[in-house]
Amino acid sequence: MKSVVGMLALAGLLVAAPVYANKLYRFNVDGQIVVKDYVPAEYSHLGYDVLNKQGMVIKTVAPAPTADELAQRKAEEAAKKARQDAIAEQRQKDMNLLRLYAKPKDVERARQRKADEIESYIQLQRRRITDLEEKLEKSQAQAANIERKGLEVPADIRLEIVQLQNGIRDSEDNIRNRQQELGEVTRQYADQYERVRILQVYQPGVLDDEVDLDKVDQVLAERESKAAPASK
Repeated sequence: MKSVVGMLALAGLLVAAPVYANKLYRFNVDGQIVVKDYVPAEYSHLGYDVLNKQGMVIKTVAPAPTADELAQRKAEEAAKKARQDAIAEQRQKDMNLLRLYAKPKDVERARQRKADEIESYIQLQRRRITDLEEKLEKSQAQAANIERKGLEVPADIRLEIVQLQNGIRDSEDNIRNRQQELGEVTRQYADQYERVRILQVYQPGVLDDEVDLDKVDQVLAERESKAAPASK
């Protein structure tokens, strides 16, 4: 019954509208349906339907968004832009990484070379400390003998002792610094190793929240399994 009443009301409105109008506009004002041959400016933000002469809807204009909807839309657009920028930045990093390492084993070889280099330097510093400690012990013994005789230790011997002590401290600092560097390098290569593993399965630019590590493990395991017989 309501639909019949509504159709009759619309028909009445259409009859009341100017007969010369090519298009009519139907909109709702405070719960009342209004049909005119134009949309008053004060109501255009409410949205409206465009009707042809037969009263059929040929176009619908949605209501203007509210302040909250505009804020939400702006936030969504900002988030989308930020994600696109993050993907572009990650893709560039990935391409640079793949230029260095094609496979995870390449990363491991590079890590081992760097670790060996740092360890060699640390061993060199330890040998230097041993050598300096032996010289320091001799210089201190020489100075002690002179003092036991009631004589003043010559300036050159005192200077040598200070220089040897400083040299030992410098080498100890060098060792600590390189050990710290080794830890940082290990973490860096571990991150690169994992990223290259991911890039064996995913395209460059993939973000962490899109990566399924279980899938990466499964795919790489399957590839290794297929490649194993061929390598025998």
